[in-house]
Amino acid sequence: MNLPRFNDLRAACDFCGVVPPDSLIAGQLIRTPTLSHRRSKNGYIRIFSDGAAIVGNWENGLEAFYSDKSGKTLSRQERAELRRQSEQRRRETERELKTVREGICQRLNVFFGADYGAYPTVSMEWQGTARHPYLEKKHVEPTETMYECRRENFEAYFGKDYQRLPEGRLLVFPLINTTGDLISAQFIAEDGSKYFLRNGQTKGAFWQATFLPIDRGAPFKIHIAEGVATLLSVLQQSETLSGVFISCMNAGNIKPVAKAMREAYPATEIVMYADVDKPRDGHRYGVGIEKAQEAQAEVANLRILAPKFNDSDIQRFKAITGSDKAPTDWNDYYRIWEARQ
Repeated sequence: MNLPRFNDLRAACDFCGVVPPDSLIAGQLIRTPTLSHRRSKNGYIRIFSDGAAIVGNWENGLEAFYSDKSGKTLSRQERAELRRQSEQRRRETERELKTVREGICQRLNVFFGADYGAYPTVSMEWQGTARHPYLEKKHVEPTETMYECRRENFEAYFGKDYQRLPEGRLLVFPLINTTGDLISAQFIAEDGSKYFLRNGQTKGAFWQATFLPIDRGAPFKIHIAEGVATLLSVLQQSETLSGVFISCMNAGNIKPVAKAMREAYPATEIVMYADVDKPRDGHRYGVGIEKAQEAQAEVANLRILAPKFNDSDIQRFKAITGSDKAPTDWNDYYRIWEARQ
């Protein structure tokens, strides 16, 4: 193992730029904050049965080996110097990533605007193309801001070696920020597999289901869903809702998107259509509710709406989907509702 070796856990953590944990438990992977982002969990410590550990930092890519049998310790001055170097590497990495993302945004704009790039799903249906299998499976309709491509279309603008996407028809969702800048994209394959654009910015990015806000005569609100199918179900089934309809694309992005929308719309109510995932061990709620509640704690005037499923609903859902998967979101809720009619 060619990693730097330390017999002082704090020195190993300082080298990598992570916060030492309060305790070590053999056989576990402990997530820990980094010195640069103390609210994150981007540091990690993997503990072995003999008490040795691998310390690492996903932000700067640094790793170190810790064992009380290693022979290297650091002085206070040396640890301070390591922190300085780690911070310098972090800034350099951020500058490099910014340059990469600027290039990605330029290619994305061309990709969505070119004849052989991504093309609107709605126009394909107008020309007689069958609905994309993912939309068919989820019982939802395309909107004007949804696109399609094939792998060769993507490779024509990003290169064959940039990111490997599956064959077949790919739904493409342009991800924007609150100023309307195109900053990334998500692809959904025919089997429902999802792929974020490599090196694209995802934190605070979202897909907006329509170009303009919807006015149905009801109070204007910000409607946020975790996934695309959930958002489309809410948009299509709730015919009296007005406002902006967006998908934050994953649970970890709920709070960044909610905070960004609160800044853009200071007085507007935000409604979060949360998923009811199965709780992890030791947790009261699943990750969808947990992340929604974290956002609610920091974002004023945010309301959480979560679907409720009884035993009959669960059995009906399994019957119509032909699987053992339990319902979790509003798309599932409306699928069950349709089956009752």
